[in-house]
Amino acid sequence: METKVSFSSLGNFFNNLGFSASTVVDPIGRVGGIWLLWDTAHVNVRTSSVSNQHIHATIHKEDYEEWVLSAVYASPNPTTREALWEELEMTASNMTQPWKRKNGL
Repeated sequence: METKVSFSSLGNFFNNLGFSASTVVDPIGRVGGIWLLWDTAHVNVRTSSVSNQHIHATIHKEDYEEWVLSAVYASPNPTTREALWEELEMTASNMTQPWKRKNGL
């Protein structure tokens, strides 16, 4: 779901809910935006790649296998979206860990 608001306007709200860390791509105007929020007491997240269309991160939780999460906001613009597909294909060709994805659309 498009966030449509900047993270800074809600950051304290999420901190109060227990999300102590984040990787954020703010929207441009009222378009796009991706937020990846987590509680560092429960999970370790290492962000490896960020753009206005995706966040790739490795997720580690004690006693669980490490895996990769891709949070995606695919632009409605076909040319811009094509760049996302190229990025995802390159990521997939180098993937050695389990890969999960969360689609924004």
